[in-house]
Amino acid sequence: MKAIQLDNYGPVTGLKEIDTETPALLKKQVLVKNHAVAIDPYDVKFIAGKMGTSEELPLIPGSSVVGEVVAIGSDVTDFKVGDRVAATRHQKTYAELVPVGQSAATKVPDDIDDIHAVAAVIGAATGYQMIHRDLNIQPGQKVLVQGGAGAVGSVAVQAALNIGAQVYATAKPADFDYLKSFGDVTPIDYHTAYENELSDFDAVLDTIGGAVSIQSAKILKTGGILRSIAGLDEKALSAFDIDAANTFSDGKRPNLEALFADMVADKITFRIGQVLPFTLANLRDIHEQARQHSLQGKAVLKFDTF
Repeated sequence: MKAIQLDNYGPVTGLKEIDTETPALLKKQVLVKNHAVAIDPYDVKFIAGKMGTSEELPLIPGSSVVGEVVAIGSDVTDFKVGDRVAATRHQKTYAELVPVGQSAATKVPDDIDDIHAVAAVIGAATGYQMIHRDLNIQPGQKVLVQGGAGAVGSVAVQAALNIGAQVYATAKPADFDYLKSFGDVTPIDYHTAYENELSDFDAVLDTIGGAVSIQSAKILKTGGILRSIAGLDEKALSAFDIDAANTFSDGKRPNLEALFADMVADKITFRIGQVLPFTLANLRDIHEQARQHSLQGKAVLKFDTF
């Protein structure tokens, strides 16, 4: 099969096209003929070497996949050849064929196309999980989503609104209308000292990290919940009487199934950016763009001609 391999961390020229053997399946894995991949911030940082350089190279990077099941492991019970599935996994998705554990694979409803399915499996799924599980938001609670216009934050905002929470979200003013398009959201300019004006929040989702975690802590009520996917300064936060912790997406099927159901019901939407053929040149170019600035909408590369 054809794949893109990472030979060296750093410049995008470390990505090379290769021909390699079909992956061997473990007992509880399915083999997916890849239809499309999304380019996520983790992928960009990993290839640049900003997530550490301890993983042995060369390797096939990539963390999202959508496509057709073409083989199943001996202990797979939930899928059959021909099923269309989407998943996130650690590495190995920049390839024509991808092995995926059955606990992570999720059947894609007919009403969701490949582009939106693969765009949802990391950022959108993370935002959905944070609201429903990690923060366990309840109707009427007062919630702030830091970075509300991003891939994670925008879905978190919608999930919280669907529950019936009072939702605030930080963003740049240019994104205020986008946030308001979701419903009764109060946008907050992240450039301002909003922590001096806001108070008594039940929960905050922090997708930014750094000093933002302190601003988040300051607006929470006693015992309020702060969850961060970007890293917390635990020493500084110890001065606050709140429940603060780092968290991450578990990449499992129940969360993605629930998200897909809400997407089919038009309860969750998100922005799609560039959609291009999966080629080495396009992959390098999108990664380079993402290093220079945040991409507007999720970029997706399709395996039409690879």
